[in-house]
Amino acid sequence: MKTKIKLSALLFIASITVSCDNFLEEKNQSNITAENYFVTADGYRSLVNAAYSTLRTVWGDEPWLYCLGTDIFTRGESELIGGSYGGRDTQSRQLNEYAELDAENPCVKDHYADLYYSIQACNTALARANAVNGISETEIVQSNAEVRFLRAYYYFLLVEQFGDVPLVEDEITSAITHFDRIPEADIYKYIINELSVVVSKLPIKAAEFGRATQGACKNLLSLVYLTRGYKSYADSDDFTKAASLADEVINSGEYRLLPSFQEVFKEGNEINDEIIFSVQYDAKSLGGDINNGSGQNAMFGWELWSKIPSGFEIYNTTYNWHKPQFTPTQFLYSLYNTDSDSRYDVTFLSEYYATKDDGKVKAGDLRVYFPHYDKEFTVNDSLAIMAEHPNAIIITKELWKQDIENIGGSGIFPMIWKFFDSTAPWPSNNQSYSGTRDIFLFRLAETYLIASEAYLQAGDKSKAAERLNAVRKRAAIPGHEKDMIINEVDIDINTILDERARELAGEYKRWPDLKRTNTLIERTLKHNNLAKKTNKMDNHILLRPIPQTVIDQDSEGIEQNAGY
Repeated sequence: MKTKIKLSALLFIASITVSCDNFLEEKNQSNITAENYFVTADGYRSLVNAAYSTLRTVWGDEPWLYCLGTDIFTRGESELIGGSYGGRDTQSRQLNEYAELDAENPCVKDHYADLYYSIQACNTALARANAVNGISETEIVQSNAEVRFLRAYYYFLLVEQFGDVPLVEDEITSAITHFDRIPEADIYKYIINELSVVVSKLPIKAAEFGRATQGACKNLLSLVYLTRGYKSYADSDDFTKAASLADEVINSGEYRLLPSFQEVFKEGNEINDEIIFSVQYDAKSLGGDINNGSGQNAMFGWELWSKIPSGFEIYNTTYNWHKPQFTPTQFLYSLYNTDSDSRYDVTFLSEYYATKDDGKVKAGDLRVYFPHYDKEFTVNDSLAIMAEHPNAIIITKELWKQDIENIGGSGIFPMIWKFFDSTAPWPSNNQSYSGTRDIFLFRLAETYLIASEAYLQAGDKSKAAERLNAVRKRAAIPGHEKDMIINEVDIDINTILDERARELAGEYKRWPDLKRTNTLIERTLKHNNLAKKTNKMDNHILLRPIPQTVIDQDSEGIEQNAGY
């Protein structure tokens, strides 16, 4: 790896300063040199805020490596931009079917680079802390703890995707042409040590929502212990520690499960008692740059105006812009019992109404209808819908598949809708995103599921069921709470993974979940139609390739991961 951190990059970091409204709000700084600015209180705070802004760098782009090639998401048709796929079809095929995945894949390269860019932003803030004037020692200690938390989080993402990785803790101000890859077991020790050291230095409650807290740190540390517990170099008490830390977060009194799943994802309710840590995207903090927003609302759908012959205009603001970047598998839909589980109708949108008059179709007409996946839909049911809604197109579940690669589907399916952002401006180009809803990284429902998995692996199925059922009871349609209870004798890792799919669909968790539990190959080949068709998954795909640019630029040679 050859890394150069230049003054221009530092000047960019200095453009983000503290605001009483939002700590990521952008302000312009002028008539001040970077070096002089960083020793001031505002300058140092801008470096800390820049470390937080890298969460957008990591998650604002398409989370290809966390969704594709799993049991609940497959690839849909890639976007045509200017009449060309621009390689997007190839890179998504590589990540979903794995057969041709190589070190040139742009998504792999970008994620690796984004994580090290983000780590370097953290290192810069930490390196400058000792020279700052006009700021209390208490604030320095807490800010450093926040930045070290972020850096540990980024290393956790790196080590799970790439295995052995360089460990860089210092600010880099000149070219370095070689880094050693550190064994992943040692990276895990580093992450655990960092989080263990900083947890007590973080606040119990953040002064500004979005900053790291003790709860966020314990939640991450719990997940790290849980993940390491499956590995050959695990400590014998990793699962026990994971369960204990998750319970500390659950019992802290700082967070609570909201009364309903719907309330968690209610638009405008991104700051709520269930959220432990999230990526901030409110419109004010974006500084007017609509193409620097979140894409989570756009990536799990399809274009109404191109797939449906009439009733929808191209720049449709009622349903906004969507694309089938990550297409739900039929297995995901099949996991829900819609008689008792409220999450299906919050997660997916099954009815779409025309937004313009178009011949016989009138604005407000039911235009597209998807019956619930788990319900038998008869000819009589179809006739009843058409009698009331004569302009409706009914699309039954056997067609909820891709219309590419001879799959034989319609390319139309119930879109994931829990992230819908009605206020997102139409992006100026279809390679950018304009969503202003936060991305939830840690929320309490997942903490319960982490605890459930940890207790299961530690041998306590009773507590595993108790934690799991807390999430399921909250998800119940009123009056059906008893129907949602799972008996402890029925708890196994697949039960928990199915529950994580229902609760966390689209929240950028699935690939790490399946890798962690050693089920990625089995479950993906069973439920991902294109991966099954290609049938080229083996153990080497449990790590991504080291990007070829990194290998080429390393002066002493850096070893590629096996199989690439």
